[in-house]
Amino acid sequence: MKLYVDENLTDADSGAGSMHDILYGDIKSVIPEGKVIKTIHINGKRYDDLMLNVDKSKAFKLSDGDEIKITTMSQLDLLNGSIDAAILFLKEFKNGIIKTTDEIRWGNSVGGFKNFSEYLKGLTTFVQIMEKISEFLKIDYNNLVYNDKSIQSYFNELERILSSVLSTQVEQDYVLLADVVEFELKPNIDIWGNILEDMKTKINGAADASK
Repeated sequence: MKLYVDENLTDADSGAGSMHDILYGDIKSVIPEGKVIKTIHINGKRYDDLMLNVDKSKAFKLSDGDEIKITTMSQLDLLNGSIDAAILFLKEFKNGIIKTTDEIRWGNSVGGFKNFSEYLKGLTTFVQIMEKISEFLKIDYNNLVYNDKSIQSYFNELERILSSVLSTQVEQDYVLLADVVEFELKPNIDIWGNILEDMKTKINGAADASK
């Protein structure tokens, strides 16, 4: 097995049996200080999802002939990339909200909610991104404030709204669903976009000040 980090061949395989052994063991000794993993290629194919899925990394078995290439980036680049990904998702999610309300108000209630359900699944990724940001910055969202309210309170509000959305599905009250989505969820998503832009500005400002 050959393990490259930023095109440099390392000796950090130690007979690893799975990608979990690499990512949560040997790799830590050869990643440059202040850097984090950006991409993972195994035998020419990209497997970045192994960084987020522990079970999948454990199931990904390695053989002697495998070639693993890992590239790195700075923690600041990771944070900016994560925030940009979250902002992009929220924009797409907002488009889904608008499409859902249009379909419901035009009589396609079942189809509108079915399409919206696919967008809702993406919120899991959004939450994962926010958790990663919290880990890297070592911050508690209860202590981070935006517009005189803690970031955690915005998470709580989002959770409350999503509970209302799911309740309307159970009750098949699609008129109420359209109202909740348009007048509660959409404004909340707009706020999250502003929160992320504010976080990005503060993170980069702090990084510039420390240079």
